[in-house]
Amino acid sequence: MNLEKFDENKIINIKFYDGQEIKGKPYGYTSEQDNDEGAYLLVIPIEGKLKGKYVQCMEDEVVNVEVIE
Repeated sequence: MNLEKFDENKIINIKFYDGQEIKGKPYGYTSEQDNDEGAYLLVIPIEGKLKGKYVQCMEDEVVNVEVIE
């Protein structure tokens, strides 16, 4: 799934193939040309034990992204 298009001023919910979900704000996108392990979206979760931390959401692990706000 292409994660490049998500606005940093929105709240999104990301669903992964393993069933996990993260709700948070996109912080930045890194393409596969800039990272040997693949493209990812950096997200700052707004809830849960990862709240306030920077989390790399690898593009090839994401099933769906929904814009919440």
